Amino acid sequence: MTERELGYTEALAELEGILDELDGDEVDVDVLGSRVRRAAELLRLCRDRIASARFDVEQVVAELEAEAAEVPAPGRDEAGADAGVDADEGLTTPRQ
Repeated sequence: MTERELGYTEALAELEGILDELDGDEVDVDVLGSRVRRAAELLRLCRDRIASARFDVEQVVAELEAEAAEVPAPGRDEAGADAGVDADEGLTTPRQ
C-alpha cells in the first residue's frame, strides 16, 4: 500500500518538526541521514506545490485579462459605431 500524498500544510508541518528535531542538542546520529533525506523530499514537495499554485493563479489571471479585453468600451455598440449617429445622414439624432 502506498502512502497517501501529503498536502502542502502537512508537508510543511512535518518539515518544521524535522528541523526542530535537527536543531536540538541531542540529534540521533543513526537517524540523521534519513531525517535529512526526508526533509529534502518535503522541501521539494513544498516547492512543487508553490510552483503549481503560482502557475494556476497566472492562468486564471490571464483568462480574466483576456475576457476583459473582449468587453466593448462604454458608449460603443457591438459594431463599434458611435451611439446616436444617423448612418444615412451622418447627423446626430436624439436617443429615445
